[in-house]
Amino acid sequence: MIISMTGFGKSEGTFKGKKYFAEIRSVNSRYSEISLRYPRQFASYDLELKEIVRKRISRGKISVNFSEESGSVSAAGMNLNLDLIKSYAAELNKINKEIGSSENVKLEHILTMTNLFGQDLSEEAGEEERKFLFRLLDNALDDLIKMKKREGESLKKDITERINFIKSESDVISKISSKKTSILRKKLKEKINSILKDKRIIDENRLETEIVLYADRIDITEELIRLKSHNKYFIENMKSNELSGRRLNFLVQEINREINTIASKSMDAEISQKSVVLKEELEKIREQLQNVE
Repeated sequence: MIISMTGFGKSEGTFKGKKYFAEIRSVNSRYSEISLRYPRQFASYDLELKEIVRKRISRGKISVNFSEESGSVSAAGMNLNLDLIKSYAAELNKINKEIGSSENVKLEHILTMTNLFGQDLSEEAGEEERKFLFRLLDNALDDLIKMKKREGESLKKDITERINFIKSESDVISKISSKKTSILRKKLKEKINSILKDKRIIDENRLETEIVLYADRIDITEELIRLKSHNKYFIENMKSNELSGRRLNFLVQEINREINTIASKSMDAEISQKSVVLKEELEKIREQLQNVE
């Protein structure tokens, strides 16, 4: 099954009058990398949230962001930290004294400090809020996976066309090779006979054996059979219900190995040229697979 590692998903929901949003971005990565951002009241759920993501996405660089709607927290839910404000004012006055500044400490100076206001977190999030948060994440993951599957279908179409091209060109190479091997064997025998015209110093049986051995060394039948098998297995894996990114990457390596061997063993210029074209197509497949989960 082909699923893209690239995608975006989002969801939103309301809990006790507050609106929350979940957004997930996924890009390609060799491994599974999950990063989370959330309001601090959800910090205790970090490991559970990552496990939810990990169960549904096998690999990729995944960024999850939870946020609250701006202004959704009422003033009743805020605490004014008066002690902290007094402390900041005292410290600013102390700094003025140390540097000999006559400037008065103003409220606007203090308001630039952080943590003066904070949400009342005296009560830890309960079970209902935990369930709400997990549902929000699951819904965002559903949206993300839909996009990843759509992208995967586009990748699958392109990769299938290229692997079918490799398959058809391999069949052409096989036909060329069958014809050229017998011709080459005949030409080789004729050339040796023309050089060694004195038949008395030629062991005919040994000569035939050497010609057969040489023909075997340049024969690419075995490589073509393996290449055909790899192509078939590649297509089967794309159609399976399992995630196949890693397996397809391995098969690309094996296909590349066979094409390289065909190119190095073949004595025919036409086969060598076709091998170059096959390698170009295979490289395009390899690039596409970098984005397959």
